[in-house]
Formats: sequence, structure tokens, C-alpha cells
Amino acid sequence: MTLADRVAAAYAARLRSYGARAPGRFAVEVAGLLVVSLGVDEPWGLQIAALPDEPDPMAVDAAIAWCRERGRQPQVVVREQHRAGLSGLRQVEALPALVASAEVGDDAFEVGPPRDAAEFRAVYGPAFGMRPGLAEALVVDADLTTPDVAHLVARQDGVTVACAQLRDGEGMSYVSGVGVLPDRQRQGIGSSMLAACRSEAARRGCASVWLNASARSQPFYESIGFDLVDTHLALA
Repeated sequence: MTLADRVAAAYAARLRSYGARAPGRFAVEVAGLLVVSLGVDEPWGLQIAALPDEPDPMAVDAAIAWCRERGRQPQVVVREQHRAGLSGLRQVEALPALVASAEVGDDAFEVGPPRDAAEFRAVYGPAFGMRPGLAEALVVDADLTTPDVAHLVARQDGVTVACAQLRDGEGMSYVSGVGVLPDRQRQGIGSSMLAACRSEAARRGCASVWLNASARSQPFYESIGFDLVDTHLALA
């Protein structure tokens, strides 16, 4: 199995890690495909994981129909190399998948778990310009106690300035939610937080970390040691 195959297989695992700890979250299999609701009313709030293998178009159609019968419009996530078989769906977003080694380094800030979900959300929401209530739905107190997900915050002079999430998989951790308060951005804090994520992943026994980027952010991640291994596509 190639590294790209491992990352694609890990995509479903990272979706499952959201669990059913908040209203509206669920994970079910429909026509052999994983369907996951993140419990939020966003275009990406309901996903069909049609990877790592090339999906059966009939199975994808069945999973989409199942979602629509429940009043929901899902996004289908597929590897770019399997796009041709789903020509009836439009591409919503390209998600470069990048990998870096997990290695313990010196943290530039005080990095550790948040006191509670509210401390994490106080950075998470503003960092990504979230609408009211979205951060509260995506991160609840119960999320902080699940063993396969780590929530981290960075503090500078006693102020919580950055956040990140790690979702453990088979020897790999998925990095997401790396955010910095708007008035603290462009000061190297994001890069330091990513380094802290790599350190934490190594401490958790993982050999590497991976993440989904955007075309715009891909060069930044490559500049700090991440390598492109695959591209995932969100279709609708």
C-alpha cells in the first residue's frame, strides 16, 4: 500500500472520529460507503467517503439518494484519479493531501490541552471567521475526552492565541483546525502550532501526520516540510 493509499484510507477514519457526541452527528454505511454527518448545516456537513478505492457509481448514487430522502445534500469525497467515473457530479473543491514526519521538537509556545471546549472555541471560531454557533456545534466538551482525538491550544503571555486538532489513525495523525487569532496572525504562530502538532503526534506513537490543504495554502505547507501525496476532490 502506497502512502497515498494510506492517506486515502485514513480519510474515512478521521470522519468517523467525530462520533455521535453532539446532536446531528452520525456515521452509517449505505451501499457499502461511509456516510458521516458532522451535525452542522454547511455544504460539507454531510459527507460520503468514496475512497480509497475507485467507487462504484451505482453505490454513490444510492448513498446520495439516501441522503436526499432525508432532506440533505451530501458532498462526495473521492480521489482525483477516480474522478472520471463520477462525471455526473460537479467538483466543489480540490483538497491536496500532504504528509510530514512526526517528530518531537522544541515548542515555541506553551502548548497543551484546553481547559474546556470554550477555551478552544474562543480561538477556533474567530480564526476561521465562523458564523455564530458553528464552533459550538463542531467542538463540544465531550469531544475533549475521546482518546483518539487531541485538542491543543497555544498560549502566549497567558493569552490563548492558537488551536489545532489531531485525529489518530493507523500510524498517522490527521491535523486540522489549525487556527490563530486574527490579531496574532502573520507572526509565525501557525507554523509553530503545526510543529507542535508534529511533536504531539510523535508522542502519541505516530510516525507521520497528514492534512488536507487548499490550492492556495499548499505552497505554505510544502515550505515547512509537508509533501504532496494525493489530491482528494469534494463533489456534489
